[in-house]
This record gives sequence, C-alpha cells and structure tokens, in this order.
Amino acid sequence: MKKVYSVVSSYLGHVGFYFLLTILFFSIVALVKVSTTFNLVLVWSALLFAALLGLADGVFALKFLGSYLVKLVVHIILATAAFAISFVWVSDGVIEESSTAVVGVLAFAFIMILISVVRGVVHTAFAKKENESKAYNYLYTAQK
Repeated sequence: MKKVYSVVSSYLGHVGFYFLLTILFFSIVALVKVSTTFNLVLVWSALLFAALLGLADGVFALKFLGSYLVKLVVHIILATAAFAISFVWVSDGVIEESSTAVVGVLAFAFIMILISVVRGVVHTAFAKKENESKAYNYLYTAQK
C-alpha cells in the first residue's frame, strides 16, 4: 500500500508542477499580449497535458529500456505526443489553428530536445561524480 501511495503521490506532484508551469507560461503570454480573456478550454488542455506528461515521466522508472539516453528519447517522443494531443487534437482549434499546429508541435519538440540535452548533461555529470566515489571490485585479478 505504501508503494501505491508513493507512486500516486509522485505522479500527482509531477502533474501539479507541469500544470503550474503551463498555466504560468500562458499567463505570461496573456500579459504580453494584454489579454484578459479566460479560456476554459486552455485550462482543461493544460491539465490534460500535465497529466500525460506526468505519465511520460514514468519512462525513467522502467528498467527494461536500459540506458538513460534511450529513456530520454522515449520521453521526448511521449512529451511531444502529449503536446499534440492536448493542444492540437483535443482543443479542437481553440488553442492551435490547423495552419500553426504543425509549427507548434515542431517548436515544442525542438524545445524538448534542448531541455533534454541540458538534462542529459546534468545527469551524466552527477552519474560520473557518483561513480568516482564508488570502490572498484576486482573480478578477475587478485587484489594486493
């Protein structure tokens, strides 16, 4: 039961964080454009995006995918699909018009790639630092 609670709590934390970031981004855009329109479709689309992105974060817990790079690539694909589903397909043209939908998805994919490169570099640096502090166990040669 503790494991289920831990997983659900982690998932809801990720969803809340992504929802906050999405709404914050759209609020900044509204401030720049001097728009005070409240769009309920935007809120529901942002919540769906946060929920799908929270599920995509579960990729990093899957052992069978192997390396961190593979997990990162799968996460980029799932995050881009979450964006396309939430803000293009489900929003039914309210957020992205058909003429800008492909550009929006490609721009999001590019931003995800940039964020993932930074994330990969940070992960590699921390993993290298952690490995330096571990002791090496000799398997095939005798220790002196």
